[in-house]
Amino acid sequence: MTEPVVEIRDLTFAYNGQDVLSDISLTVASGQRLAVLGPNGGGKTTLLKLILGILTPTSGTITVFGDVPGRQSARIGYVPQRLDGVAERRDLPVRVREVVLMGLLRPGRNGFRYTTEEVARADAALARVEMPGLADKRFCELSGGQKQRTLLARALVAEPGLLILD
Repeated sequence: MTEPVVEIRDLTFAYNGQDVLSDISLTVASGQRLAVLGPNGGGKTTLLKLILGILTPTSGTITVFGDVPGRQSARIGYVPQRLDGVAERRDLPVRVREVVLMGLLRPGRNGFRYTTEEVARADAALARVEMPGLADKRFCELSGGQKQRTLLARALVAEPGLLILD
């Protein structure tokens, strides 16, 4: 049997002493798809942040690719729910292809220089999300849907073993 991609056992998480998630257990195997549904404020994004290692559980355990959350980030593609902050800044000159290439940034990487092969991978990821002609357009000039597609391409460019869509 292969190791689970995500394994959660008896997970509880609280904000300011108030439980948001309580006694959650689940296993996601390679190749499986999982949808987490629930009301606004029900803890869906909190669960994803726990899997990503952004938050720490109050109790219980999480492993991602057999390791603690946050240590396998190079194997995870993540698309956030909202485009807060930088994505809305109109004065940043970043281009769509550059945003997608950010999906290849990893700890220890030296700078923002990319190989011809990496640029080709970024362009292929843009083609997968049906945006090949927008690679040189400024990110801030895109529609909201085009920005989401760009962030999806950024998540896909590294060919992750786990794709998280918030």
